[in-house]
Amino acid sequence: MKILICDKLDSFAIQELNKMGTCIDISSEENKSEILLEQIPDADLVFIRSATSIDKEVIDAGVNLKIIARCGVGLDNVDIIEATKRGIHVTNSPEANIISVAELTVGLIIAGARNLIQGNNSLKQKKWDRSALTGIELYEKTLGFVGFGRVARLVASRMQSFGMKIVFFDPYIDESTQNETKMELDELLQKSDVVSLHVVKNKETINLISKEKLSLMKQDAIIINTSRGGVVDESEVLRLVDNGKLFSAALDVYEQEPPEYTKQLTESDSITLPHLGASTREAQLKAGSDTVQNVVSILNGDFSSSVNAVDF
Repeated sequence: MKILICDKLDSFAIQELNKMGTCIDISSEENKSEILLEQIPDADLVFIRSATSIDKEVIDAGVNLKIIARCGVGLDNVDIIEATKRGIHVTNSPEANIISVAELTVGLIIAGARNLIQGNNSLKQKKWDRSALTGIELYEKTLGFVGFGRVARLVASRMQSFGMKIVFFDPYIDESTQNETKMELDELLQKSDVVSLHVVKNKETINLISKEKLSLMKQDAIIINTSRGGVVDESEVLRLVDNGKLFSAALDVYEQEPPEYTKQLTESDSITLPHLGASTREAQLKAGSDTVQNVVSILNGDFSSSVNAVDF
């Protein structure tokens, strides 16, 4: 069995995959897209993270392909429709990195409210300008979630310990919970002191938080995106921070990754990270082990971890 590894995986996952077949690791190749097309025709399994796209061209070339395994949550880089037409299983590991992403989100909320990144950079530039770095307390402020799935709920439970009021917008949840209040999107943006985005990327969510929607946010609000790039107008977020409309913003994901290193991005006061949400030892281990186990189960006839088997 030929196993094509397109992105860096945890060493435990690599060890297990080597027991299953012949592994071809192209994760470090500079011309990975070309090599992927060269290697995919006789591959049985392909393992990816967020950096590799398995589109129609790749699927058409993968005449022997049985499973597309995404080590992580998001599947916007996999053409599931084409895979389903070909009878190729698609699997992922939706629980693997939720704690890591939630913890990063909490950290970014605190960093944004207290100017931690700016303070660190200022001191290293031999400046002691404390008044310019005055932050805001989170206690009794309103934290609004756009999307209220697993990660958002973990963040909410942690931020409630700070005394924050929790509101959310999610069309797939019918009503408020005991501790969180459901709102429509516009109302949430108008009332929240901190807005945190936790949505999948699809036709409904692309540019969901548009320039128009961003204009609804409160003066000195904070916005955080650790979900998917392209669901918020990133350029407008940077502009609103630099113009003083928003107190802070933190972006861990981008419409294009890596992003274009424009002057607006590199000189912005916003916090900008290189997609670190799942970048913990624990998340990488779990993503690899969970996905390998999913693949083994599918090969053994258990399709419960296949996201598209019901549509075959």
